[in-house]
Amino acid sequence: MPSSESDSQPSGSAAQGKKESKWHKRFVQQRLRGWSPILHARNAELYFLAVGVFCLALGIPILVASLNVVEYKARYDLAGVFADLDSNNQQELLWGAGDEGVLVMVEIEVTKRMTAPIYVVYELDSMFQNYRRYVRSFDPDNMHDGLEANKSGVSACEPFTYITGAPDAAFPNQGAILPCGQISQSLFNDTFELSARRRGGAAAWELPINSSDIAWASDRDHLYGAVNAENFNTVPALRGGRGVFAPLNQDQHWMVWQRPAAQAQAQKLYGRIDSDLEADMIVTVLVYNRYNTYGFQGAKSLILTTNSWVGGKNVFLGSVYIVIGGLAWLAAASLFITYNLGLFWKRGYGDLSLLSWEVNGKGARPTARTGSAPPGTPSQAHLQPGDGRLRVQSRNRAGEHRVVPQ
Repeated sequence: MPSSESDSQPSGSAAQGKKESKWHKRFVQQRLRGWSPILHARNAELYFLAVGVFCLALGIPILVASLNVVEYKARYDLAGVFADLDSNNQQELLWGAGDEGVLVMVEIEVTKRMTAPIYVVYELDSMFQNYRRYVRSFDPDNMHDGLEANKSGVSACEPFTYITGAPDAAFPNQGAILPCGQISQSLFNDTFELSARRRGGAAAWELPINSSDIAWASDRDHLYGAVNAENFNTVPALRGGRGVFAPLNQDQHWMVWQRPAAQAQAQKLYGRIDSDLEADMIVTVLVYNRYNTYGFQGAKSLILTTNSWVGGKNVFLGSVYIVIGGLAWLAAASLFITYNLGLFWKRGYGDLSLLSWEVNGKGARPTARTGSAPPGTPSQAHLQPGDGRLRVQSRNRAGEHRVVPQ
């Protein structure tokens, strides 16, 4: 009985499976179709020109914007009574001051007009916050839901989970710390007061520091919860910084500190000044020095800076783009001079007359694709045209020639 059309023709799924099977075989046998562009000098010139245009179009605006940023920096950890002391005596002086800290004063001379908003940033040098153990020392559930979130008792905050390192009935909630972890425990606790006066003038006025909206909105709204701190930096002998006295999602200085710096010079936003600073003004900074950086030979500085569309002052980024763009254009010009203008000798593509045995007139050339040639004699037949490509003829162990497409 004649078979039906459905019997004679493979089904769609079967055909699809067969097609996939063939593709799989071609893939595992490395027989997939491929295409590789032939790099000519003209193509390379266009490539380098495009790279140069792209990099210069980015680098020049970035560099100009960065150069227009006005920034002033003043180091204050060696100011006042700390100037003539060694690190051990500096620590002793800091510890003896307690919570009040040591009041020091530095002045910043404004020589170029600063337009609001002016950002107040503190910098800690040699503060390596990017250590893996330090970065991992926090518990997001603990900071969002409170102590009830950690039912298992296992936390990434170890050994900063309890005040004394283990549950202790002498403290509330067995001494469990909220927020836990080394990042929180080392919270920065220096404070700043700013005032300004004209050069040569005696009257000074206060510069209020606005600390609202300095943390990420996602941190305020989602990452941290409305939970109060418990057992956090309450024991002077065991604490590393200041305490938190408001719900976690309202203390923006703490939220800024919770974002570890990627470099050894940790810069943190402290606030902003919402008024302009004219040229020839003197900004006086009163610092309540409490944070101990003397034990690891660290430095503390205060920075006043404006901003641009690419952020703060960063001359390096724009300079790198400009240098790369310039090198790309230099490479394009070199190729144009050497290739297009012909100032240097160049070999043509696929020119058989330039083969060594043709130039030197040595050897005999076989006239057929197969056959034998005198031993050790090169032959033009080793390179033969075919399908618009060169075919390379090689000799197997039996002395026979075979043609291999390239």
